[in-house]
Amino acid sequence: MELYVIDQDRDIRFQVQDGDTLLQALRQQDLYVTAPCGGRGTCGKCTVSIDGLGDVLSCKTRLSAELWQQAGVNPNAPLVVRMPERVRPQVSTSGMLPDLNLSPLVAMQDFVLPEPTLEDQRADDERLAEVSQLDVPYRLLRQLPRHLREQRYHLNCFYRTDTRTLLRLVRQDSPGPLGMAIDIGTTTLAAYLADLTSGRLLATTAMLNPQRAFGADVISRIEQAAAGHQDSLHQVLVRAIAELAGHLLDLAGRQENRDYKLEDIAHLVLAGNTVMMHLLGNIPADAIARTPFIPASVAAKTLAASDLGLPLLPDTICQLLPSMAGYVGADITAGLLATSLHLEAKAGKNAILLDIGTNGEIVLATPQGLVACSTAAGPAFEAANISCGMGGIQGAIDRVSDAGDDLSFSVIGQQGLETLLPAGICGSGLVSAIAAFLRLGLIDETGRITDEPEDLPSALGGRVVEADGLTRIELAPAAKSARGKAISLTQKDIRELQNAKAAIAAGVLLLLEKASLAPEQIDTVFIAGGFGNYLDIDDALAIGLLPPALRGKTRSAGNTAGMGALACLIEQELFQQARELASDITYYELSAQKRFTDLYIEAMLFPEADGV
Repeated sequence: MELYVIDQDRDIRFQVQDGDTLLQALRQQDLYVTAPCGGRGTCGKCTVSIDGLGDVLSCKTRLSAELWQQAGVNPNAPLVVRMPERVRPQVSTSGMLPDLNLSPLVAMQDFVLPEPTLEDQRADDERLAEVSQLDVPYRLLRQLPRHLREQRYHLNCFYRTDTRTLLRLVRQDSPGPLGMAIDIGTTTLAAYLADLTSGRLLATTAMLNPQRAFGADVISRIEQAAAGHQDSLHQVLVRAIAELAGHLLDLAGRQENRDYKLEDIAHLVLAGNTVMMHLLGNIPADAIARTPFIPASVAAKTLAASDLGLPLLPDTICQLLPSMAGYVGADITAGLLATSLHLEAKAGKNAILLDIGTNGEIVLATPQGLVACSTAAGPAFEAANISCGMGGIQGAIDRVSDAGDDLSFSVIGQQGLETLLPAGICGSGLVSAIAAFLRLGLIDETGRITDEPEDLPSALGGRVVEADGLTRIELAPAAKSARGKAISLTQKDIRELQNAKAAIAAGVLLLLEKASLAPEQIDTVFIAGGFGNYLDIDDALAIGLLPPALRGKTRSAGNTAGMGALACLIEQELFQQARELASDITYYELSAQKRFTDLYIEAMLFPEADGV
């Protein structure tokens, strides 16, 4: 049996195994479709189109002679599968960045060496070491003789500034070493390209994490790795980093009118949650998913690109920022650097770093020290387990308003007065919608959808509908949806958000109790991450995600993971500072905290609308 798959940038024909699911067959060819549930068939989102059949769930579609027959295709002919259109996510790559001193790990220098003579017969490496004061590693001795003679003893090189070790021999027209910082998020990847000579940021880019084909959250991916897909999860990440590098070089080249090459990248700094860092290194993360949640390693590491299997020059220096625990990762360590949270504490202030995603990581900094926890918020804030949920991409409802006696919304990608039909709802839109429902009385403080819609204004009451045996609040009818299906939220969707916001709120309150602080004593709350960048704080307060006493104290910090990694590229001393921060922090495992359960139950209720 053969498939002919039409993707956005390539068409591919390949043989498939009878009995495999279509999702499995696509994965084997590096063709990835979003599957938040990891292929269990519960999310209904891994949709592809088969000619002759239309849209199908790839995880539920078994490859068999019967399938070819149903599609009206000759068994000897290929079955045509059309992949969904790929769009770039709405990802914030900007964010807070501290004042930096330019001191990169890699620098460029050129040297003119005295040419050898019968009177001066010193070896090439000795001659170079005397002039440059650089240590010449053994691996470069294969290149050095030819390079020196071709360049008439004029040598241009990259070297490590901390050890004064020769890193790479480069061409005479080299623009100087480039550094790449990467935030490996569960949902998205963000990348930055910097000129290490000037410290200037040259380009930024982002993409969806292709591992989403194996599940929306880290637990799903750990399960998939344990089920035999460890190498695949590693390889898709490696290929994604290569794609990001190529795109950054192209963007920077066009902007600077220069011909940047892969060989110009000499230093990478990578951050991500603990599971993503394990999968990057192709290290089993099984133990993180079960009590007592132990990672293989949380230590900072300095490696070569070849150690990680990255498609860069093998000697490219790759630094992995340290994590703190199984569920507080290197992305949070980077966030501490970006926000200078520890410096807030040294100045006598109390500050919180809150990174809201599938896990809600929280760090509280006080003059007495730093404490942290991670709450299992689930993927509700990224809308992965919401019936009409989607990522923050074009077509997603990202804001819901309750002006007048009805609902209105905005859609990502909509410009000016143009009408862009919505295709679903993203995380910020979900929070906004629930806040609007509370204000308008569509749901009560318990989260229950009203059973008296007739008491609401007619337009509003008409949004409470029955469909497929479920009560729903409709945001857009089928006729006004890009997918021809009504966009609505069910009682289960509301509960999903309720559970997620309760976990975050309880985590914040627990850390405050541990530090003997009241919410009123907090000076600043930095809200980090892609979701946090688009979150409306009034909506967050309206649903009880944050205590009301924090109103006016929040700051959107943007992509602090990416910014912290970028900072380490520019100022190498920050990498050591990251080690110290990660080792000094006190981590609370919430499953061992009975008080967390009490706070979580209390936080399940929404604030009453008139108190918002």
